Amino acid sequence: MTFLKNIAAAIGFGSSSAKSKEITTEEIIEAYAGVSAGVEINRRCSILSVTETNSLEQAFNQLNKALEGKIDQEFLSMVRETSKKMADESPYNECGQKAHEAVTEAQEVVAYWLRELGKNGKS
Repeated sequence: MTFLKNIAAAIGFGSSSAKSKEITTEEIIEAYAGVSAGVEINRRCSILSVTETNSLEQAFNQLNKALEGKIDQEFLSMVRETSKKMADESPYNECGQKAHEAVTEAQEVVAYWLRELGKNGKS
């Protein structure tokens, strides 16, 4: 999760050491940033198949909808911009192993958070 931690640090969040069942805004923002960057990396590098790309994009759209009214949309826009900038930097812009790892992580993270947000009904 190094990629997500780097993005979280760039947007001003640290890594939470407390483990609890309650979903925190910080955790959601960190995940959102990573998924957003993974989507951007995949758009540039075409890492996933067309089917997998569509699935990732749909899941990201669902995550956006799940966060509507829960997290300020201007803030999410800033997070997307920060994630995009980080995705444009080395080593991710080289479309190598690190880019593949970030996209795979984005797939896993968005699936996890959609399940968690669905379970809790609220963030």
